[in-house]
Amino acid sequence: MAAGARVIGLARSSERLASIAAELGGPAHFVPLPADVASGPSMEAATARIRDEIGTPDVIVANAGIGLDALFQNTTDDALRALFEVNVFGVYRSVRPFLPAMVRRGSGRIVIVSSVVGERGIPYYSAYSASKFALAGMADALRPELRGSGVSVGLVCPTTTESEFQARLLREGPSQRRVRLRRHSADSVAAAIVAMAGSRRRKRVLTIEGKLLALAGRLSPGLVDRFLARTLR
Repeated sequence: MAAGARVIGLARSSERLASIAAELGGPAHFVPLPADVASGPSMEAATARIRDEIGTPDVIVANAGIGLDALFQNTTDDALRALFEVNVFGVYRSVRPFLPAMVRRGSGRIVIVSSVVGERGIPYYSAYSASKFALAGMADALRPELRGSGVSVGLVCPTTTESEFQARLLREGPSQRRVRLRRHSADSVAAAIVAMAGSRRRKRVLTIEGKLLALAGRLSPGLVDRFLARTLR
């Protein structure tokens, strides 16, 4: 908004959206739009309203997500579906309605918020890791589809962020041990997203910890398996 952008914010809570809109100076700067990415009808209504009343966005940030802390053997079908409805289907529902118009216009930027566990899976997070690996595959497939169109796709991969994410985490069975060298502030992740929105960079993995985990997972996966088994299990 400091750069003159008008932001359309989608969330389930009307009260939270209204509070943010008031803090940021009203609808001239921030348009609050209640919607649930886990609901197809809700997102169809929200995206149709955006197209009809505002137009096609220049940048789409798909950042809605929930987590599931559970052993693979304790992961139920219902929990898995709930996770994918938000983390994967929610991205399709956020981006797909605007993509044809972006391509016709010849410009646009899509920023998908993934996770370092979409680069390397960790114990107790098999379902969450699977959903974030799905986003990496989605981005990789979408880029060549859009090549030459003027629309680009970027992926942001944070590690643990100081937010309500942990408080809202779904759980089945005992919790994972918490070992984190560094936690992102919400502001630092937001700054990374803004930077990605203004670039054509393919992917950005945040923090040295995240980059090392992703690199070690590619170079020596067995060693990382042993490390994670001893550290997190």
